[in-house]
Amino acid sequence: MSIALSTVVKPSRLLLALVAMQCTLAGLVGALVAGGVVGTLLLPARVVLATLCLAAAIYGMLRYYRERSTIQVEIGADGQIRLADIAAQNGKQILRPMLAPAQLLESTTIWSNLLLLRLRLASGSVRTIAILPDCVSKDTFRVLSVACRWIAAHRSSTHKTGIAGLANE
Repeated sequence: MSIALSTVVKPSRLLLALVAMQCTLAGLVGALVAGGVVGTLLLPARVVLATLCLAAAIYGMLRYYRERSTIQVEIGADGQIRLADIAAQNGKQILRPMLAPAQLLESTTIWSNLLLLRLRLASGSVRTIAILPDCVSKDTFRVLSVACRWIAAHRSSTHKTGIAGLANE
């Protein structure tokens, strides 16, 4: 059996909804603090705390939304991982040049309904890709999960390291 695969991973709408809900709740806490509903703080402290909560909520939502992108993941038969960002321009998808090979790190989490791929790029930077079942088709998610488990098992047997979340579920 070959683990080779090439797939396009779309941004998760479920994860966007969860981040939006979390940021909305942080903003709501800020509004409740500003209105004096929560706590017995003086007005200057309430204003500062409310401003910090609202700023954190806005920053979190903007940062997450800006970093959402469609990614092409290619896994070779030997377990080599390559990534490419796909940009949308005027309704067309444009494939950016392939990045140098990436290495799956031991802090990768592989669960039955969530893949958090932590990849070290050739530049030395670390990139985390969250893949939920709504990012790819059901069959592709399963194949991608099996391929990542194979890579993790292959790497851990040679490097004596493990991957988080690989226990039988």
